[in-house]
Amino acid sequence: MKKVCLYLWLSVASWGAALAQSAYPIVPKPAHLVPKNGHFIFPKTLLIAVTSTDPHLRHFAEEFAQTIGLVSGHDTRVFAGNFRVKEGINLVPGKDLKLGHKGYFLDISPQRIVITAEQPQGFAAGIHALKQLMPQAIMGAQRVQGVDWKIPCCYIEDQP
Repeated sequence: MKKVCLYLWLSVASWGAALAQSAYPIVPKPAHLVPKNGHFIFPKTLLIAVTSTDPHLRHFAEEFAQTIGLVSGHDTRVFAGNFRVKEGINLVPGKDLKLGHKGYFLDISPQRIVITAEQPQGFAAGIHALKQLMPQAIMGAQRVQGVDWKIPCCYIEDQP
């Protein structure tokens, strides 16, 4: 009986890990990923706020907005300054020992997405991870019709 229970537990654990991996197909696998319920669904107008005046960070945001707008057809706008958006994407500079040179935190909820990093390489890695969670069409170079533009909610800490 103990062997059967152990086998069932291992089977469920393996199935759960495989299911989580398919819902969060990030390569390479992040150091820490916590699945959350729900999805961030792209609004008709997607706002990206850069809580900094750093020109590198604004450049990342503008390139990302341009890509999203091109393939999804959504109106995507970038704002820079000392504020965040309640519904949209926020790029937030931060200081934390876990971040380091290339580290990032990615927090996706149904209302907003927050990417926190200390260095430009961290923001690049965070945006790359976020793109991997989006529909595959985001990797294209032209507008795609009929795509359900949503992203599964989760929290990620990584230092690639």
